[in-house]
Amino acid sequence: MNVSHRIILALALGVIVALGAHAAPQEGLFEGKFSGTVKGDAESSTELVLNLTQAGLSVNGTAAFGSGLKADPGGFFICPGIVEVPSGTIGVSGTVSEDNPAHLEARSGLSAAGLSIGVDVLADISADGRTLNLQMMLKLPWPCRSPAFQGTLTRLS
Repeated sequence: MNVSHRIILALALGVIVALGAHAAPQEGLFEGKFSGTVKGDAESSTELVLNLTQAGLSVNGTAAFGSGLKADPGGFFICPGIVEVPSGTIGVSGTVSEDNPAHLEARSGLSAAGLSIGVDVLADISADGRTLNLQMMLKLPWPCRSPAFQGTLTRLS
């Protein structure tokens, strides 16, 4: 094997090792307690505390909401106008993306006015693992609008 082949082989092995190290999921990146403010409709907001556990790509835990968060489902026919999201604690269950280990997609649900309402959660964690940016969308039936809430949470533990 001549020198140029050795250089090419060494470069190829270096690229393979670098790509393998970059693609490896960071174990437990979403594990812990996060707290911050979530913003809703009508300039409303509330505190949200997430307690999460992670096993591989699976994430489970709870989300505890304070009072004051408002949602506007559109006010069409059967849909109410602006309503307050009930405070309380709900379960959260989701999966970390295999392609992007800093991205979580989760589902939950809550009950309000006798209805079961689905909640979709998208979250991205910062490279240092300290900040969690999230979006939550209430899944309301047509013709109601599905309100979305955004927030930034900070790792407490």
